[in-house]
Amino acid sequence: MRLNILGIASWFHDSSAALLLDGDLVSYAEEERFNRKKHTNEYPQQSIDWALSSNGLILDDMDEVVFYVNPAKYLWTGLKALASHFPFSLRLARKTAATMPPLERVWRMVRLKPLLCSNHRAKGKFSLNFLDHYRTHQASAFYASPFDDSAILTMDFAVDGTTEVIAHGVDRAITDRVKHRIPNGFAIIYAAVTHALGFKWYDEYKVMGMAAFGEPRYLNHIQQLYRHDPTTGALDLDLTYFEFHKSGRSNLCSERMSELLGPPRDPASPITQREYDLAASLQKATNEYGLAMAVLAKRLTGSRNLCMAGGVAQNCLMNQTICESGLFENVFIQPLAGDVGGSLGAALYRYHAVHRLPRRYVMRDLYLGPDYAHSIAECARKFELQERPSTDWQGEVGRAISEGLIVGYFDGRMEAGPRALGARSILADARRSDMKDILNSRVKHREHFRPFAPSVLAEQLDAVFEPLPSCRSLDYMITTMSVRSEWKSKLPAITHNDGTARVQAVHRDRSPNFHGVISHYCALTGVPLVINTSFNDNEPIVCTPDDAIRCFLRTRIDLLVLGGRLYFRSDNRHVVKG
Repeated sequence: MRLNILGIASWFHDSSAALLLDGDLVSYAEEERFNRKKHTNEYPQQSIDWALSSNGLILDDMDEVVFYVNPAKYLWTGLKALASHFPFSLRLARKTAATMPPLERVWRMVRLKPLLCSNHRAKGKFSLNFLDHYRTHQASAFYASPFDDSAILTMDFAVDGTTEVIAHGVDRAITDRVKHRIPNGFAIIYAAVTHALGFKWYDEYKVMGMAAFGEPRYLNHIQQLYRHDPTTGALDLDLTYFEFHKSGRSNLCSERMSELLGPPRDPASPITQREYDLAASLQKATNEYGLAMAVLAKRLTGSRNLCMAGGVAQNCLMNQTICESGLFENVFIQPLAGDVGGSLGAALYRYHAVHRLPRRYVMRDLYLGPDYAHSIAECARKFELQERPSTDWQGEVGRAISEGLIVGYFDGRMEAGPRALGARSILADARRSDMKDILNSRVKHREHFRPFAPSVLAEQLDAVFEPLPSCRSLDYMITTMSVRSEWKSKLPAITHNDGTARVQAVHRDRSPNFHGVISHYCALTGVPLVINTSFNDNEPIVCTPDDAIRCFLRTRIDLLVLGGRLYFRSDNRHVVKG
């Protein structure tokens, strides 16, 4: 039986589309890369159009379209919240309570098939299906892993009611063992403290970076927000500290939380040691809670493997803690752990769990997006860029990095997910102690406490970092590793305050050009890694050559690499000033 399935995530945040042809993932993209709106919740029109057209297909060639949220469950969850906390919960109907009014979401989901047919000129021969949201997280991790038997741990904020689940995956079946439902979930705690620290939605990763500058002096305070029984897995939030169940996104914390943790920081005010210590306390609580859930998953399933997904699984320090524990022989953390992976998980779940078709796909890399090699030369001409011809472009790029130049690197199919992995990256020299400040002042304009990550030759990974043998996700910057003591002083630009780095291992067979650049840099310097940060400046990661050139023009990147073509700033003074 051959099945073509299109997975869709939309109308909450981080919209995306994934195309599964006969069980193989052939195309995936996030809508933000096309419409240039970070974390967009808009219908993924361009992602769907690209995924289909790049494979010579139209929507009516699909057997199924599957959406990553169950509208009935979503509506029922909202009604229960409304009834449980009435009349205060009437605030849930405000526009600010969600990224889109809840009833408008339900209406859009109910009307999805006519929208699909209208937007993509389809007759509607396909079937449309909806899934419980947490199932898409489970499926994105387990069915993309190399394991036939695995514990599955998903931890998320909750879209249609379920926050955290421990399950057991065997072949094509997933069986739930422990389930937490709204209003109880650790992601809610993390988000609430993030807001108390003066940050906004989607800034949780900033708090993770802050933790290295503090001490967990407020751990007992954080632990007062919830009760967790590690024996049964039961989790109960003390709702007197929260407001999200009455106000939604517009207000997560009550006055009582302000009394416990201190008044919320004004986002415009400087960050003090108190905030760093709160972040460190939250991170320690996260590590302890994640590890406790992993211990329970091991006990309930007896599996030697673990798969993880959901928003909390993006916490790299927690992931390192679980991998270092030795609980599992193999740990696969889905790099599309957040809702961006919902479209992939939705398609995989229908194919394997519902249709019971054999597993074929194993995630080996994330180079799943569009490739614009055919249009690079034309785009460069449009912007009047002067190319510097090269007979050894990888060698020249490696040398440029070794000489302190900042390189905008654009090559091949765009990577999926929140991390640049050598397809749409900015590269720099990790040996320079001032490179972090240089990158921030000339390109990235980020907070000083946020670390820059390294991309390291896979064959040299354990020479620079303390081994993490159980982790099967070292290619994706989804976990931290500890820098070996003898390398810390040599790599100040990527070694965080706590001695860790968020690592990408680069393989020659999966990223030959990127591996070649790092290899040339290593031959010159003896260092087998470079700084790799996303190719952007307070915007989504660049998608097209046009996006890359515009970023090059408005920042102070020294060298733009477009598919092996070199454009030095010094050669283009008639185009770029400064």
